[in-house]
Amino acid sequence: MDKKINECNWEVIDGFSSPYEYNRFVIWIDDQVKNGTVAQIPVMESYAGSAFEEKWFKCLSSSDIWRLVAPQAPFLGYWGPI
Repeated sequence: MDKKINECNWEVIDGFSSPYEYNRFVIWIDDQVKNGTVAQIPVMESYAGSAFEEKWFKCLSSSDIWRLVAPQAPFLGYWGPI
């Protein structure tokens, strides 16, 4: 999958390299929410399924919605557009 960059400068992550990388990403996106550039919105339909933790985020400058799916072995997680 090609990397997509939006106005919030988000790039697709097709698998986190470690739990540490995922945790750093969660801190980073939470900081964007706190700064008011991003909003966490309700998950309308979980594409990953109920066994996976999934959160949706909206880039407020572009209205793009992306989803974050937590890693769960052997799945490495995902960050990308809806």
